[in-house]
Amino acid sequence: MDPEAGPPPDSIDAEPGEASLRRVKRNSAVAYVAFALFTLFSAGFRAFLGLTCAAVVTMISFLWREQFVSALLQPSPRITLGRLTVRAVARLLLLGAAVLVLIFVARFKASSVLLGFSIVVVGIIGEAAYLTYRSLTS
Repeated sequence: MDPEAGPPPDSIDAEPGEASLRRVKRNSAVAYVAFALFTLFSAGFRAFLGLTCAAVVTMISFLWREQFVSALLQPSPRITLGRLTVRAVARLLLLGAAVLVLIFVARFKASSVLLGFSIVVVGIIGEAAYLTYRSLTS
């Protein structure tokens, strides 16, 4: 085998999904820090607290969805679609209840709560920008 030929095509970037998820999580953490600093200085501690609570709920929800999708896409004879559906719906209901509690019960500013819920979206947009840049430069 020619040493300059490089690795076989199937071993190049063997786990692109995992690397992409790591980048989305990292981008989301950076977005949280940026949003938190902005919210803390512009709207005060109460808005910062609302942003933090919403960001935690969003990241937990994102990790749950990641687990659900990976379980759904794994070739396994034991997976029952009904059980996965019930778990996904229950988690989405929990997410909705968290939104209601954050806005109506705790009386956090709705803008800070919504900003907290957008951190995963910013992480995904950052990943899309990275992949676009990488495809244009290679």
